[in-house]
Amino acid sequence: MTGTLVLVRHGEIVRPAHTSNFDRAPLSEDGESQMRALTRTWPVNRPTAVFASPLRRSIESALLLAEAFHVLITKRPCLKEWSADESGIPQPEYKELERRAWADFDFLPPSKESIAHAVVRGRRCIEGIAKEVDGSTAAIVGHGALFSLVTSALKGDRPTEAYKDSIPFASAAILESGSDLRLIRDFQVYGNPSPRGDPPR
Repeated sequence: MTGTLVLVRHGEIVRPAHTSNFDRAPLSEDGESQMRALTRTWPVNRPTAVFASPLRRSIESALLLAEAFHVLITKRPCLKEWSADESGIPQPEYKELERRAWADFDFLPPSKESIAHAVVRGRRCIEGIAKEVDGSTAAIVGHGALFSLVTSALKGDRPTEAYKDSIPFASAAILESGSDLRLIRDFQVYGNPSPRGDPPR
C-alpha cells in the first residue's frame, strides 16, 4: 500500500556556546512556535504515528506534534543526527572535522560514522518505518544533516553541506512509500516563516 511519510526537522534550539555536542540542547521559544505553526498548517493527512530521534530537540518537537494530533511518539535510535564527534570538542575544531567529512564521504571521524555510512543508516531507518506504518501517514522528526543525506539520495544528487545548511528549522519534506521511497516535495516551511536559524545539527 502507498503511504505518506513527512520528514520534519526539529525546531530552533537554544544553541550551546561552549560545546559542539548539542544532544541535550532544548527547543527555544521560537522553536516551539515554529513547530506549533507546522501543526496548524500540516500539509497532508493527519499522522497516525510520530517517530522521533532520541535527542532532546527532536523529542520536544515530536511532543508538540503528538499533542496536536493525539498520537503517541515512538523513539528510533537510527534517526539520531549524524555527528563528526560527540565528545564536546570546541566548535571550531568540530567544524574542521565536519568539513573533512563532507569533502570525503569515506572519511571516518572520531564518531566512527562516515557520511557514506550515515546515508545507508538513514535510508534503512526510514524504509523500516515505511514498512511499519504500511499505507498510513507518519511524521518522522529528526535532523537536518541526516535527513539531507536521505533526500539527496532520493533525488539522485550528491549530498552537500550547502543543501544541508539550507533546510530550515521546523520544515517538512514529503515522501511517498510503497515499493520504494519517493520524494514528493522537498523541505519547506509551513505556516508562519521561521526565524533565521543556525545551520542544521
